[in-house]
Amino acid sequence: MRASDQETAAGFEFAAPGFAFAGSGCLLVLELVAARLIAPTLGVSLYTWTSVIGVVLGGISLGNYFGGRVADRWPSRSTLALIYLAASASSLLVLGVLRFVDSLELPRSTPALLQVLWITAILFLLPATILGMPTPLLTRLSLHSVEEGGRVVGRIQAAAALGSIVCTFLTGFFLISWFGTRHIVAGVAAVLLLLAVLAGPPWSRRWLVGLGLLAVVIVAAGWTSDSGCTRESNYYCIRVTPGTQTFTTVQGRRIEYTQPLQSLYLDHLLHSQIDLTKPTKLLYDYEQLYAEVIQPLHPPGSRLSTFFVGGGGFVFPRWVEANYRGPITVAEIDPAVTRVVREQLGLRPSARMKIVSDDARKVLRAQPDSARFDAIFGDAFNDYEVPYHLATREFNELVARHLDQNGVYLLNVVDGVHYDFLRSELRTLRRTFPYVGLMATKGDWPPSGRRLTFVIVAAKTPPGAVLPVVPAASLERFLADGQSVVLTDDHAPVEQLLAPVFNQALHNR
Repeated sequence: MRASDQETAAGFEFAAPGFAFAGSGCLLVLELVAARLIAPTLGVSLYTWTSVIGVVLGGISLGNYFGGRVADRWPSRSTLALIYLAASASSLLVLGVLRFVDSLELPRSTPALLQVLWITAILFLLPATILGMPTPLLTRLSLHSVEEGGRVVGRIQAAAALGSIVCTFLTGFFLISWFGTRHIVAGVAAVLLLLAVLAGPPWSRRWLVGLGLLAVVIVAAGWTSDSGCTRESNYYCIRVTPGTQTFTTVQGRRIEYTQPLQSLYLDHLLHSQIDLTKPTKLLYDYEQLYAEVIQPLHPPGSRLSTFFVGGGGFVFPRWVEANYRGPITVAEIDPAVTRVVREQLGLRPSARMKIVSDDARKVLRAQPDSARFDAIFGDAFNDYEVPYHLATREFNELVARHLDQNGVYLLNVVDGVHYDFLRSELRTLRRTFPYVGLMATKGDWPPSGRRLTFVIVAAKTPPGAVLPVVPAASLERFLADGQSVVLTDDHAPVEQLLAPVFNQALHNR
């Protein structure tokens, strides 16, 4: 190192790990909130997470390369300050671009996976690249001799990794639910601006003006940023919006429902619609199909022990509570969803309804061996966002262990285009349940490629009532006409099976 460089780096080897810790932590914070920021537009799936991780890693690689060249040519703390200043500005730019990201989409003929990758790269490749640049420069500024190179590199890399770990836990467990994603991005920009100041830029008038302006923009962005979410949780952007809707009933009649409705969106997907004046009114086709199965088997007013895989808007649990006696257990993994439904969608605490804020598979596994339910309802599948571990043979076997001998397992499945996920779910359920039937609303069978909602009925014994299921011969032809796999914990390619639906949804936006 030249003598001038040694003077610039004097004493900096002790501060360098702190910069590495904070800078790498900021990068991991951005990576975690990236998927949440694009969720209202693209949803959250294996494809969005793959794109986010790939883009961020690509940015780090580019940043390390360019950072190494910069470190050799301009090894000074002023350069480091300039990099952090650019990182702060590029992080803040994410909030600006996010406002009109829909207009930057590729042509509709572009495959959906490339659309997701493109949008992710527009938003996060630049900040990831800039945040990958400080590490080589921090190493160069900390080195006094070649003999200590290994120790210096190890110390800085260890600090960077530790910062990534700490900020990963902090963001995932606390920050998103406390502050929301947009405020977190503004906070990252503020931290990076602070690092630029601490790096020791030349305190010229131009630098002071630039730092001051960026600080004002960060404060303004943090103050005015609005995600449009009623509440951001660790799982979803939860939105409640008013409106009216035209519905097609199970009998095929189209009705304009003009009562004031509240719509519950989880990320970008409509999950429930509730009439606050009649919160037990079943407005969705699959809810009406659920009722058509239950009522012949258990007359209203009788005792019915039920378990719900997912709560959402809690419409059907409330319908069961209003029409039957007996305990109701609802496993809703996101406590924020339950709070929003209680505060804005009319859910009232009840001694009969036990709501457990945990994963349904875990809740069901914790039930006593003697626990048996007359009906288990699956309501955790939401378009192409499917918790795969609730679709596998192992989960079905868990359901069967806690289902009464004459009980029924009902789950709604949304599929389209080729319907390979629906076929796979039917095939998987057949490995566990002797009886598996399929229900579709009038006019939706046989399916014609549109995205549709179906209800699957599974039982240990054939139900003791005639159910409006698809005729067996027609169902067998449907199963034979396409591809399917048995879904297991070790092999559940749910995202791949639903990729055509994902592609269709993006192109129809």
